[in-house]
Amino acid sequence: MGIPAKEMGKGDSEELVLIQGIIDAYLEEPGGLVLIDYKTDHVPEGAPERGAKMLADRYRIQLDYYERALTQLTGRKVKERIIYSIALQQSIEV
Repeated sequence: MGIPAKEMGKGDSEELVLIQGIIDAYLEEPGGLVLIDYKTDHVPEGAPERGAKMLADRYRIQLDYYERALTQLTGRKVKERIIYSIALQQSIEV
């Protein structure tokens, strides 16, 4: 997917920057799509809330791009974005 450089904060140019990535999964539900991205990152032990926040902060922009791509490809709204942390064995809404 191409994104204008100025939208990425990379100058004042309309030149497209190529963004590459693979969406792990998405579900079609009434009212929109659910975007799911699996993560295997190590997270701090004994603090699942801190680990969940760390992952959400780290991958928020990636999910923004995935949401944009899904909307462009399907014409449908993304109603929910989820990271599933393998280490925490929990889903995190972003």
